[in-house]
Amino acid sequence: MRLVPVLGAAALTLALSGCSLLGFGGDDAKPEPKTTHAAPVAEVDKVLKALKPITGDKDSVPSTKKFFTTMLDAGYEPDQLEATLDASPLGNDVPSKMFGVKTDKGCVVGEIRSGKATAELVEPTESTGSCLFGEVDRPKGVKAPKGEKRDEEGDSNGKGHLPGEDINGKDEQTETPQPSEDSPSSDGSSGSSDEAPSLGGG
Repeated sequence: MRLVPVLGAAALTLALSGCSLLGFGGDDAKPEPKTTHAAPVAEVDKVLKALKPITGDKDSVPSTKKFFTTMLDAGYEPDQLEATLDASPLGNDVPSKMFGVKTDKGCVVGEIRSGKATAELVEPTESTGSCLFGEVDRPKGVKAPKGEKRDEEGDSNGKGHLPGEDINGKDEQTETPQPSEDSPSSDGSSGSSDEAPSLGGG
């Protein structure tokens, strides 16, 4: 009597797995490409390994000069390196050192904070191709990259400006709209030429 349920369970199992066995379904029906993070991880690890001589001190932030010297000694070229300023615009100490290292795979951007370096691989900036935004330090002799030159003959006059507005301060003169015949005049009276009726019968 117990043979029937066992056979029924076996048949049900075979039916459910039949699609996969015959190639009609299952995990192999839609193979997905395997993604690997080996290249980005290797690029980041290479930079972090080069930074070891200037990490480990929780109480200080390495200077830009130390960062450049360390990375140059590790084999990087001067035009690959960027770092934030050693002090804020007000002259205050900074809590960390931000850095950018441009490689063939992209930009390894990170920071050194409390003696520990962290980083990740990102795309270079679209406007200049650099790794960091804003005012940064570069090794001696390396010029800051310039963005695409604006076409002076074109219609574009820079983002964030109104049509006809000159970003150099020379705006086009616009005509002041003239009041229409139906609009009230400046003295508050209407545009009609009829006199108002007198009151008091006189």
